[in-house]
Amino acid sequence: MKKKIWQLIIKAGCYPSIYFTRNPFKILEFKEITKGIAWRGNERVLDIGCGIGNQTLLLAQKCGHITGVDINSEFITKARWFTEQIGDKVNVDFEHRRLEEIHFPSDSFDFIFSICVLEHIPDHESILQEVKRILKPGGRLFFSVDSLSAIESKRLVDIHKKKCSVQKYYTQNELRNLLEGMGFADVDVYPIFRSQMAVDLFQQCILKGFNFSLPQVFWLSHRLIQAEAKVSNPTPGIFLIAKATKALP
Repeated sequence: MKKKIWQLIIKAGCYPSIYFTRNPFKILEFKEITKGIAWRGNERVLDIGCGIGNQTLLLAQKCGHITGVDINSEFITKARWFTEQIGDKVNVDFEHRRLEEIHFPSDSFDFIFSICVLEHIPDHESILQEVKRILKPGGRLFFSVDSLSAIESKRLVDIHKKKCSVQKYYTQNELRNLLEGMGFADVDVYPIFRSQMAVDLFQQCILKGFNFSLPQVFWLSHRLIQAEAKVSNPTPGIFLIAKATKALP
């Protein structure tokens, strides 16, 4: 029954949409990661930690071909099902393997995305080295990570770390220095979710979970966008957005 409902939603053209998420923070996060990208429409793209493929399918509408990678077989099964329902409107494939096990050829991708994944990987530097290898010269890396710099309660940070299996929280300078030290160029790292509303809501979600109904997600995400737009001081945030370029030889 649930699949039939999804088929109707997809047939009506309502999916994919960034609003099909149970987490309102993901709306603004996706908007920030993709902000300002000059799409040509023929890019080859990689999405690391693609989950069930909602964001992958959104990116697919902009590029020539996209590959989603995730180690969760259930997620990949769902991602492939959603793609089958959409049909040949998007050029997508999914890999149920770790990135380093796939052995993509060097200089394969124009853009690589990873949305709040790197902080869950113990050997994050090896992943970034592999990303650099498979990016084309001049190719762009776009990703987000948990920072929780705006959360003052160590108890809440510890709860979040355990619940979400976080291996490492990053600071803005630390992440910038890491990317520049690995040879990436045009590095830009900045915080998001700096408003008091974002901090209060995130702290509530740490304790009660991040799942909301679709109407709640729509309403809360728009309130978050409004609250974030009013923050002008250089205050810390909950997530970091990172963008970098593989330098030309």
